[in-house]
Amino acid sequence: MRRLMLLLVVAVVTAASDAAADKIYSLIRQGKLREAADSLSGVSTASTRDGNKLFFSSLLERDAEKSARLMEAALSASVSAVYRQEIYYRLAQFHFIKGDYTRLGQLVSEYLAYWEAGKYRPEMLRFSILLDELDGAYDAAVRQSDRYLLEYSSGTASQWGLVDKARVMTRFDKQVGAHNLLRRLSREKSGPGVAQALYMLTHDAIDKKKTDDAVFYYNLMREAFPRSVGLDALLEEMGVLASGLGTDNRAEKLTGTYYSVQVGVFSVKNNARRQADIFKKYDRPVDIKEKKISNNKYHVVYVGRFSDFESARGFKTMLENNHKEVYQVVAR
Repeated sequence: MRRLMLLLVVAVVTAASDAAADKIYSLIRQGKLREAADSLSGVSTASTRDGNKLFFSSLLERDAEKSARLMEAALSASVSAVYRQEIYYRLAQFHFIKGDYTRLGQLVSEYLAYWEAGKYRPEMLRFSILLDELDGAYDAAVRQSDRYLLEYSSGTASQWGLVDKARVMTRFDKQVGAHNLLRRLSREKSGPGVAQALYMLTHDAIDKKKTDDAVFYYNLMREAFPRSVGLDALLEEMGVLASGLGTDNRAEKLTGTYYSVQVGVFSVKNNARRQADIFKKYDRPVDIKEKKISNNKYHVVYVGRFSDFESARGFKTMLENNHKEVYQVVAR
């Protein structure tokens, strides 16, 4: 009877402990950090596991180094299994940013050994691919990417796998294959990998001084992902590229050729119309023309019709100053 009562007491204490931990963790996930801190200070070590308390403290710690040390301590204590996987993943992120690839490799290997079908398996496999890439083992990284894509053949995980493989192939001097992967990914309807693919295609075009391609991919990215983090950086790079261009007089030699400023490329016609309406105030002809690229139809917005390149370039510069964007002079 005493043993049964003891087991019941232990069960009640454990349930209370789990409830307290769940509450604190939920508050942190909701961003209610002050409430979470108050709740954490109000519980004793007896009412929640030492490891759990260390983990929650690490999530509330503002200093990254101190937070990582608390997480390492939590792994050595009695932290709940439900939080242990997350600790490995967060520590992997920390050591990647810090550049401690030795510790990152240890964390990845341990995680994949402990949790064969873990919650963060895709992310840890991607770290493993990156470690091979950083070591210059590009062949091994490509093989890992192929295995990853066999395991994750659809959805967001697949998109990130394609991004990783394209990045590795670029460093492995397989630019054509990488470019094809990115173009394929950029044509998907949605997903985080699409913006990444468009960014990489734009950046690659800038590096190769392919102005037409750079402006095209940049415009697609700006239309579909107007709040993307990399847009401003690409805009600066394109500005430098545009400023270094010489005068192109080839089109002037062709009878009937004139110049316009291309101010947008859109997959949705209504978006092209809205862009066209913005530029009608300049009292210049505004045209929307359909253009088929890689079996996809796009709507290109042109402003102005100039008989010589220099006049068009001067108009383009004025538009760029007014709208803080990069445009392109094209022969039509």
